[in-house]
Amino acid sequence: MFSENVITDIIYWIEENLEKDLKLENVSQKSGYSKWHLQRMFKEQTGLTLASYIRARRLSCAAVELRLQRTPLLDIALKYRFDSQQTFSRAFKKLFNMTPYNYRRKENWQAHGFTLPLRKFSGFNLDIEIVTIDSLSLTGIDHTYKANAIDWNFSTEKSREEYWKVFFQHALYKHERVYALHNILSKKNNELTIKYATMMENKPEIHNTQFLHRAHIENAKYLKFTIPEKLLTLEYKDIIYNIYGILLRKLNIPRKKGSPDIEEYIFKEEYPVSNLAYKPIPLVKDVNYYIPIEIELNDKNKIKS
Repeated sequence: MFSENVITDIIYWIEENLEKDLKLENVSQKSGYSKWHLQRMFKEQTGLTLASYIRARRLSCAAVELRLQRTPLLDIALKYRFDSQQTFSRAFKKLFNMTPYNYRRKENWQAHGFTLPLRKFSGFNLDIEIVTIDSLSLTGIDHTYKANAIDWNFSTEKSREEYWKVFFQHALYKHERVYALHNILSKKNNELTIKYATMMENKPEIHNTQFLHRAHIENAKYLKFTIPEKLLTLEYKDIIYNIYGILLRKLNIPRKKGSPDIEEYIFKEEYPVSNLAYKPIPLVKDVNYYIPIEIELNDKNKIKS
């Protein structure tokens, strides 16, 4: 347990120092262990060598900048400690199977090669399937917030808790399920503007004057992950990290540009409705998470294998 905490601390420290000199001597000095012992512990607990992890994280951060900013390639290369644009381009192509130039201009954001920060929890199984949402009409409340370009979807728990409080204050009645839609609205430098909509199905028999936002999803392909109740005790961001950083990368299916992720929260059959406004999570039975995808017919076999 002590060694696990050391590696966790080192991972977080690495994340804060990716733009600085991370020679093995510096990292081992930070950990308090010898270079040999630190490398052995890191490989045992993560399955990766320390050097390959640092390089993959730097290249992944560079990939985010390529997609979301117009920073020149040389500036990105030097920022992430590559000695030249050529060295950076070779390493990038080896990890992502394409040059930085082509990665920046590719229509869809391919998950192959991308490495997110390792999290404390990485071993769980989720039911995965490719689904088509034929028709889903939603109504609710639109929210927007600012976030860092690197971790925009993983550091927003408090804000989203407040959004759901507002939602249930205006819809304090029994729900079978509710939804959240979220997507990037705009980007400027390292800052993104994110839309997060808290929603329910738009039914004729229910009219709520506070719900001004409408959304309709039709004939759209999604990768659906079912998160059972027993995993909801984990930090939600850890689950999403693993979906994007491990499972989506392993399946090598591109995310569809411009479409929102969907969270579907399914409630238990019986629960105190009054709890919705201040403590909804214990009332949730399952969560389905949907990632919009571009997929060819032969890609469906990846899910089955």
